[in-house]
Amino acid sequence: MAGSWDTKMALLGFMALLLSACADRQVSQVPLPWDFPLMPGDAALWETLTVEQQRRALAFLSDGSTIRSSLIEGY
Repeated sequence: MAGSWDTKMALLGFMALLLSACADRQVSQVPLPWDFPLMPGDAALWETLTVEQQRRALAFLSDGSTIRSSLIEGY
């Protein structure tokens, strides 16, 4: 029975290691705004953006601009 416990603990440790490797990437919390005209690839791009970038992109979309233009500094 101790072998089964050791296996479970090793598996939990491995899972924690995998999760920690993903910790630097923020999970999307803002849903993709499907009600705006989107460009091909915008859905994939959206998932790579930080929440701050997504909120900025929403502001740009509401003014008739694009997600990509929201990523240009000083625009």
